Amino acid sequence: MILRPSRRVRAISLLAATAATGVLTLTTPAQAVIGDAVADSAYAFTAKIQIGEGDASRACSGSLVDAQYVLTASSCFVTAGQPAFPIAAGAPAEKATATIGRTDLTSTAGKVVEITELVPRADRDLVMAKLATPVTDIVPVSLATTPPTAGETLQAVGYGRTEDTWVPDRLHAGAFTVTQADSTTVAITRDGGSICKGDAGGPALREANGKAELVAVHSASWQAGCLGSEETRTGAVETRLDDITEWVKQVRALPGESQVASGDFNADGKEDIAAFYDNGTSPEGKNRSSLFAFYSNGNGFAAPKNVWSTPGGFTWASSKLTSGDFDGDGKDDVAVFYDSGSSDTGAVSSLYTFTSTGTGFKAPRKTWTTTGGFNWDVSKVTSGDYNGDGKDDVAVFYDNGSSDTGRVSSLYTFTSNGTDFTARKSWTTPGGFTWSAGQVTSGDYNKDGKDDIAILYNGGKSADGKFISSLYTFTSDGTNFTPRKSWTSSGSFNWSASKLTSGDYSGDGRDDIGILYNRGTTAEGVQQSALFTLTSDGTDFAAPREVWASTGSFSWAASQPVTGDFNNDGKDDIGVLYRSGTTTNSRPIDSLFTFTSTGTGVRAPVKHWSGSVI
Repeated sequence: MILRPSRRVRAISLLAATAATGVLTLTTPAQAVIGDAVADSAYAFTAKIQIGEGDASRACSGSLVDAQYVLTASSCFVTAGQPAFPIAAGAPAEKATATIGRTDLTSTAGKVVEITELVPRADRDLVMAKLATPVTDIVPVSLATTPPTAGETLQAVGYGRTEDTWVPDRLHAGAFTVTQADSTTVAITRDGGSICKGDAGGPALREANGKAELVAVHSASWQAGCLGSEETRTGAVETRLDDITEWVKQVRALPGESQVASGDFNADGKEDIAAFYDNGTSPEGKNRSSLFAFYSNGNGFAAPKNVWSTPGGFTWASSKLTSGDFDGDGKDDVAVFYDSGSSDTGAVSSLYTFTSTGTGFKAPRKTWTTTGGFNWDVSKVTSGDYNGDGKDDVAVFYDNGSSDTGRVSSLYTFTSNGTDFTARKSWTTPGGFTWSAGQVTSGDYNKDGKDDIAILYNGGKSADGKFISSLYTFTSDGTNFTPRKSWTSSGSFNWSASKLTSGDYSGDGRDDIGILYNRGTTAEGVQQSALFTLTSDGTDFAAPREVWASTGSFSWAASQPVTGDFNNDGKDDIGVLYRSGTTTNSRPIDSLFTFTSTGTGVRAPVKHWSGSVI
């Protein structure tokens, strides 16, 4: 029979398979209902997707269409009673993994990768599932660009049930005939076979010039002959793909997470904001990143300008962003502290500088590296002119492990000579100062012309259950740093709810501390945030003073605060790059807010821009 799309959810069973408590024991090899077990390494781009854990887990199939994306059915990720689409974009509600390149699931071939993000379609049972790490040694399947036609034969592939086995351990495939195609779905059937639970999201393929093309993915089926089914109808509904190849390309190139920094990049006296974006992977599996600049006009910001991007080879997830005038030419630059992998002598880290031209940035240049032994994973990065020579430097707060007296932390200074950087250890503790308990920022807190370093420190909880936070100032003498505790909380101040920045908010020449604070969520679901400043007197800091609290919903988790004098009035302001949501085609929407300093407080945030970077 011809299956009509309107009957898909109410009449045809969706195909996500609930995990079995055991596997039936067979005396003969399992024969897949939709066809035969495929040869080793055949259809290596096919993925076995596992969603949830324990008795509530379920399985689906999918196809690797990009080094970092699997295309599958959105119905795989919904819970009982929910429609197959649309589903919410973002992280999966349950843990999900994709096993790719493992025809025989009892083998160790291929890779098992966690799924971290879902980019769904609103008009059909389809989702792009982003992988935590790219799969670069398996060739993705190409998408068909011409529609299926009635009478055409497609090869259906999946890891779903067979007539004999609840949870097969091998990929299987079979030929199906197209009976009808409409704008979003394809109806298929096969004499003596069906598509079963666990096959959902798997590929329906066309052979073209000796290569497989992905035409559709499995969505729903009557499941005749599948283990546990008494149905006699064999037809199935597939989600069509040939008309959405441009959408798939867009998702591959979606800007993802970002990091922000501030500086006067064009030397006009008004500080700007830079955002470094993760652009995922290229079809060849190369990591892509891009740099955008929001230039201030004194009253607001121009739309973000793409000032650098790479087609591959620069990994966002291996980058930690900071900024400063590293060459002393009056224009602030951007630097990335980078994870360069490992060598025979240990972990390799590097420093890349994007030098400002005034209208954009030069391509990144490696300005420092180590042959081994400097671990990017235990480095927190900040920047400032620590020796007062007019050229900004980079500092790294570093975890040196532990000693008999506790955790050992250090400060390394990467001093700029205007072209490159030279690293040296400028402070260390014999023990008792925990790297993971510190957030780091820089500023000239004592007005001596040399930038210092501040660390907001997590002191745990007091006996009566109050959160303890402290501020340590590491004062620069031009060469080394001397720490002292310059504030500690008397009430409850939660380090884990704090995001740190610093600047001269009062305009007195001494930099202060700003903290964006998470006030939690109300019973009505309103996300609340607050802004605190700690004012420097040159030696210590006053207790944090709340200078703003959200009246509507303002998500702390979606906010990245930075500091700069955006209107050139001599007082630093606070800017926030804010993840506002996603567009209908799943592009992230960012907004740029500023909290303008009045000298004694800040004005309510003003939104200067909102949209998706391109």
